[in-house]
Amino acid sequence: MLTRELWSYYQGYVIIKVKGEQLEEFLNRAAAQGVCLWDVERLSGELLTARVSCADFMRLRDAVRGVPVTVSIRHKVGLPFLRQKLLQRFALLAGALLSLACIYLLSSVVWFVHVEGVDKVDYNLISTALHEAGVSPGVWRRSIEPREVEKHLLLRIPQLAWVGVSLRGTLVEVTLVEKTEISPDEKAPGDIVAGRSALVTQIIPFTGTALVQEGETVAEGQVLISGALDGYSSPGKAGSGRYLRAAGIVRGRVWYRGFGEASLVSRVPRRTGQACTGYSIRVGPWSWQWGQTVPPFLQYEEEVTIQGLTLPPFGWVLPVQLETIEFHEVVIETIERDLETAKEAALRRSWEAVEARMTPGAEILSQEVDVTVEEHESGVLVRARRTVEVHEEIGVFRPVSFAKPEEIGEGSQ
Repeated sequence: MLTRELWSYYQGYVIIKVKGEQLEEFLNRAAAQGVCLWDVERLSGELLTARVSCADFMRLRDAVRGVPVTVSIRHKVGLPFLRQKLLQRFALLAGALLSLACIYLLSSVVWFVHVEGVDKVDYNLISTALHEAGVSPGVWRRSIEPREVEKHLLLRIPQLAWVGVSLRGTLVEVTLVEKTEISPDEKAPGDIVAGRSALVTQIIPFTGTALVQEGETVAEGQVLISGALDGYSSPGKAGSGRYLRAAGIVRGRVWYRGFGEASLVSRVPRRTGQACTGYSIRVGPWSWQWGQTVPPFLQYEEEVTIQGLTLPPFGWVLPVQLETIEFHEVVIETIERDLETAKEAALRRSWEAVEARMTPGAEILSQEVDVTVEEHESGVLVRARRTVEVHEEIGVFRPVSFAKPEEIGEGSQ
């Protein structure tokens, strides 16, 4: 069925309307003369529609002759009629063909080059390397070989670790991954020393020689893993030999002590609500002040707000600053608290003193807390002493310096 419809559309056909009293006679005569009618639809007793090919339409004259019916064309369908319309509108046909050609040509050209992943490498160097590889706006898409461009960039720019080039329509996407460079400080030779006094529980040397064993007590600054190739000796002395950058894991038990105190009576400032404001404008080395720039209060808190001026259309920062100074009057209030609240404050401060020196992520093994209450002339004072035993990393790297640079060797971590 589909094949017949496509063939009919290729040859062209017309939809006719037949009107008259003897429609059956018309259909019989058309069939007798070999005229093929299809999709015949009778709309009323004296009206029907049908489809007929262009070749058979001319043969309907004999079928209509002598029969009181009239045949008219309602629609013309098919390629012959479409071709005829297009030939009558040559400018439209030429414009359509020209538009298709322009779309094809424009879509075959690279218009945009997007580079991402650039951080430390100079963008001008990347742009030059891409131009050398034939990647730039205006070149033909088929002239770009992504794999060849990637190889060229890797060879041209040694700071790159990986390059990816892809074509997406008229866009060329270039993704770069830069190499992670090791700073000279991370290559310097040296030893692993104790960051604090501790009892060594684990030592695993990656590079260098372990100078202590598990179970030994070490002091802060003592060498734990030496980077010397011929055994440990102080740098700069005779026989110190070549040096590597020592590396490894050294863990141990460390004891921290922290102190905290709190009084049953505390004095805190409270704002009364009275305030005054002063202003100052600075232009380069000059300044002008107005308002209340000197506070009239005996006790006060000061808040300073500095605002810079910019030129909105251009985003230029002008050398002008406006300072707003607010003075708030305060009074000192005496607040009394009970003994338990003071103990909690002293314990919290003792823990904060210990936590400030601990290594993050250290494993706490045990704690000892001693709280004492002392009376003084100024009042009652609560003091807390806290001892915390932790298990943590104690090794830190310490570089060495040599009198003769040629004695320094290199090693891998």
